[in-house]
Amino acid sequence: MPKTTAEVAKELARLSSDCSFLLTHLIRQNDEKSDADAKNILSLILDLSGAPSHPLLKASSSGWYGTASPNIFNPATRDFDGLINNKAVCFTESTLAGLKAHRDVFNAKYGVAFDRDFLFTRGANPCLNVRESLLKASFTCNGEIYPRSVFNFIPHQLHPFVNIIHESFDATHEREWRVPGDLAFTPNELLFVFCPADDFAHFASIQSVAKPVLFDLAWLDRV
Repeated sequence: MPKTTAEVAKELARLSSDCSFLLTHLIRQNDEKSDADAKNILSLILDLSGAPSHPLLKASSSGWYGTASPNIFNPATRDFDGLINNKAVCFTESTLAGLKAHRDVFNAKYGVAFDRDFLFTRGANPCLNVRESLLKASFTCNGEIYPRSVFNFIPHQLHPFVNIIHESFDATHEREWRVPGDLAFTPNELLFVFCPADDFAHFASIQSVAKPVLFDLAWLDRV
């Protein structure tokens, strides 16, 4: 089969019901966060009290490198003293049906969504879901006694995106993208703010000419 061109790939994505051009960050409430807690978190993200506001999504430790502490090869020193880079902001590339599933499983009512192409310009990249047998494959370097693993040699630029797949963890269904580091943005760069309809008046101050759109995830039951 010949290689697909960028134009054909975009058209295929546009016509595919399982493809989304939204990247959504939801505030999960399956960890006992109350609605008031989630509402406050979204208010802080949007910096509603700022004049002018400076919205910010703060990065957190993510992925496999966020839970492990491996020695990382540093090509500059030729030693295993490289930095671990795992801070990122997480998003899902879910369709509306996928967002409904996230809403139900994670009890999510609040969040924000951006255009995928916009976040791509800000460094967003799909997660690299690597099976354990590949990520932890070992070998012995010349002159060394003890074996090294593939994860010791993955460049720090890729650390924020690496997930491991094994019997007890497989997050490929989340269709996850990440932006390394904190993500500062302006209100007009948002497409959607997700919140219950009862909170529209609270979040309406973020809008200019009715954008971003305020959307209640409960409405997905009507789609």
